[in-house]
Amino acid sequence: MMQLLGDPGTTQYDLRFSVLGIPVRVHPLFWLIGLLLGSQTPELSLVAIWVGCLFVSILVHELGHALAARSYGWHPDIVLHGFGGFARYSPGYGYTRKRAIWIAFAGPLAGFVLCAIVFCGDLWIQAGQAENQAWAITLMKSSAGKGIDYAIGVLIYINLFWGLVNLMPVFPLDGGKICFELCNGRGSYSGQSRAYKIGMMAAGLMALYFAQQSRLLPALMFGSLAYQNYQFYNQAKRGYQ
Repeated sequence: MMQLLGDPGTTQYDLRFSVLGIPVRVHPLFWLIGLLLGSQTPELSLVAIWVGCLFVSILVHELGHALAARSYGWHPDIVLHGFGGFARYSPGYGYTRKRAIWIAFAGPLAGFVLCAIVFCGDLWIQAGQAENQAWAITLMKSSAGKGIDYAIGVLIYINLFWGLVNLMPVFPLDGGKICFELCNGRGSYSGQSRAYKIGMMAAGLMALYFAQQSRLLPALMFGSLAYQNYQFYNQAKRGYQ
């Protein structure tokens, strides 16, 4: 979802499988960070549900990128690691800015679709309860009801809120990649520097916002992204001197 770090490398504990013919590798740090984030849940019994929802959400997001890339004949694979994940592919003939933008947007879009499906499912359950339908009442009063209600909230939160945050024009988030393509149409230094300057400002504002809300982790994350964009700006500047 957010490629804040590069490929973490393989380990003997990696989980490997494929979805729709696309290879997927899950680094052990993914589960560790997921558990740390899940430790903030109101009840310890819900941590497993949080980690499961996080896994499904990030996998769906990366599948959006991967399927978009594969539709152009490029062969992708997916890596989930400690700070999100990424869909990797080697673009070949026919690579264009328009295609790059679509691939970047396809990830958040997949998450929004999942969010809409979960939201509709929630409305269906609520309607069943309002109409006193036995299946809905039995389901939500069962031992699984609390977990289902919690999972619905988490899935909507991750795929809607995180999806919108990921569209911020901050490189290397998806919104930053889109901004980079829009600003860098001619491959010029001015276009690249403009994209990184936008990234610095947007990340800095987000860091301040989260800091004012006393949300330390996202504040630190966006502060780090602001600094990363500053580094990217300096690297681009040196490359054109």
